[in-house]
Amino acid sequence: MNGYVKFETPDGDVLAINADRVSFIRRYRGTDQASAINFEKGHYIVVKGDLKAVMETLAEA
Repeated sequence: MNGYVKFETPDGDVLAINADRVSFIRRYRGTDQASAINFEKGHYIVVKGDLKAVMETLAEA
């Protein structure tokens, strides 16, 4: 999947995110176990993983 990265949500759902459309990543509500990924004009999706792990995964795409 070129440019797409699979992540898991805190609820256990699996989704694919286009790494080219990610604007920024932030910590989700004070926890290190989830991150909020911003893409396409302010839409957020919450995924499992700390900031470092999510950023490294997106950088590899």
